[in-house]
Formats: sequence, C-alpha cells, structure tokens
Amino acid sequence: MRGFLEEEYKTRVLNLQKKMQIYNIDLTLITSPHNFRYFTGLDSYFWESPTRPWFLLISQHHDPIAVIPSIGETALKKTWIKKIYTWPSPQPEDEGISVLTETIKNILHNRGNIGCEIGKESQLRMSINDYDKLKTNLSNFKFIDASKIIWEIRMIKSKIEIEKIRKIISIASNVFDNLHKHIKLNMTEIEICNFFKRELLSNGADHTLYMSCASGNGGYDQIICDPSEKKLQNGDILIIDTGTTLDGYFCDFDRNYGFGNIKKEANDAYSTLWEASERGLEKAKPGFTCADIFNEMNSVLNKSALTSTLTSNTVGRMGHGLGLQLTEPPSIMINDKTVLKENMILTIEPCYEYLPGKILVIEENILITKDGFELLTSRSPKILPIIN
Repeated sequence: MRGFLEEEYKTRVLNLQKKMQIYNIDLTLITSPHNFRYFTGLDSYFWESPTRPWFLLISQHHDPIAVIPSIGETALKKTWIKKIYTWPSPQPEDEGISVLTETIKNILHNRGNIGCEIGKESQLRMSINDYDKLKTNLSNFKFIDASKIIWEIRMIKSKIEIEKIRKIISIASNVFDNLHKHIKLNMTEIEICNFFKRELLSNGADHTLYMSCASGNGGYDQIICDPSEKKLQNGDILIIDTGTTLDGYFCDFDRNYGFGNIKKEANDAYSTLWEASERGLEKAKPGFTCADIFNEMNSVLNKSALTSTLTSNTVGRMGHGLGLQLTEPPSIMINDKTVLKENMILTIEPCYEYLPGKILVIEENILITKDGFELLTSRSPKILPIIN
C-alpha cells in the first residue's frame, strides 16, 4: 500500500512526545518537508516552491496542529491531521506568523520551551526574518533545538518503512545487475544514465532524485556531479550512484564498471576497496559504533597505502543513515560514536583515493538486525566488471 495507516503516524507522534517529556520540550515546531511528511503523511513535491512556509505543531499531550497556506488545506485534510489553520499565501508581510503565534499561545499560554529544527543535519524552512519575528512575538518562550530527539526517532525504522526501503533497493539492484548487458564503449555518461533511469521507472520506481556519475582512466576524481557528454573509452572506470525513491523512501548505492583494458593498479585498488567494505560489514551489528565500522574499513585502506603509492580515504565519512532522505544520521566516520541498534538502515561506503585524483567508491545498503546485519543491495562484484 502507498503511505501508512493512521496508527503508524500516531506511533511516531507518541514517540516524539515521550522524548519531549524527557528533554523538557513543551512543543515542537516542524517546518521541513521530510519531517512534515514523516509526522503527517503528506506526499507532495509542492515543497519545491520556496514561496510558502508550512508549520506543524506537536505538543506533549495533543494531536498535531497544522498551520499552513490555504492552497494546501484540501490536500492535508486527506491525511490524518484534523486541526488545520490556514492563511492566504503568498503574503510576504505576514507569511503565517500571526496565525502561528496565536496558535502557539493557545496551546502553551504564557511560557514554555519550543523545540525547533535548528541542530545537526536539520534546517528551518522559513525565513530567518520570520523566525526572529516569531521569537519576538513569543518573548516569554524559550526556543531550543529539537533535532536530536527527532533524529533519535527517525533513525530507527518501523517494519513498514523497512519494507518500502527494501523494495526500492531491490528494484535498483536488479537494474544495476543487468546494466552491463546494455552499455558499451563510446556511449556517453548521459546516454548510460538516461537508460538506467528509464529502467528504474519501468521496474517500479517513482523518482530518481539523485544520480551522480563520473568516469576516467583508472578511476574518477569526484562522485557528486551529474553525468556528462564524455564518451567511455578504453581503460575508463565508470561509477553510477543512484538515490531513487519509492513512496518517498530512498535507496542510495553505486556500482562500478570497467571499460576495455583496466590497469593492474586500478584493479588492485578495486580489490582493496571491496575488502574494506567487507570488513566494514563485519562490524555492522548492534553494540558496535559508527566509528568502529569506519576504523575497520580505514585500516584496510591505510594498510595498502603504506605499502604502495595509494593515498587512502579523503572524503571524511564512509557511509550514513538512509530513509526519507538520501542521507540521514548517523555518519560512518571516525568521531561518530552512535551505537548501532536494530532496525537502523545504513549505507556502507568506503572511498579510496589510490592515486592523486584517482578515486574508487563502493556503496552497499544494509539493515541492522538483532544479531548482525542484512545486506539489502545485491553485493558489489568482488572483481571489477569489464565492458568490452
């Protein structure tokens, strides 16, 4: 089914309310698209228009209250949210702040702690001027960070969330597994990626919101840009990294393809990278930390770097959380001590700059289980696939 039953959203709100009581947050103000969707179920890309802010208020003991532009009222009424206040928008001189102020005062009366998305990997989707105006209007209230408790909830996926993520990863895995049959020398990166995107859609995906692609002789020099008109030549290694969605939930992983004759040092680097990912997977179980996974993978890369011309990892982290957003906390990095827990979904993504300007990356998606992990992606080949 698309979306979730009402009970799923009520459980999410209840989980937040429990955290709010622990951290003494009287009301949480939600403004960002993904958190708004997480708690309400509203499925819309209307967020791509930055003109109108949307607000959701979650207090400790009541159902959420929405304060939204009038254009969204009909759509939001189709969700489980019952209490909705609106204003005509755009209205730059007062973009919902008066209605929002009065609604908060009616909930909390004269004072209280208001939690906002102002911390780690979070953002307010309202202008800073309007945020300052709201704080001025509510000068008796204290505005504090609620990002920590929101992420504590979202990092642990429900069974239904897991099934949605498992499905989109399966779709992308199948397309990746068959891509080698349809690509060849002298095709451009754009031609290959366009074919790949069509296959994703025809196999049941909804949207490809992120697709980076790069190629070069023996490796590539970046992993974040769109495909180019570059033609694949003998000796090139191509990477495609896809963030494709189903019912709002992302997959995020990549695959590498060699074209023609690949130099031994590049093949060796790929083998080292695969071994690093394997070692990282072995540490992916409850009780270990994100730093444990990072250190295990980095030790493989550093060992090779010490015995050759290889230069190891240069991107800072080697994996992250995954869900309604392409990247979510936690981060697989040396200083992230987040303890792995059952039902987290993570990417394991070692990056290897084996020569200056020559990068290789392997990425897998996993589910943390009670005793270890479940590989959700079909595993990257141990030996670099070759296209002739």
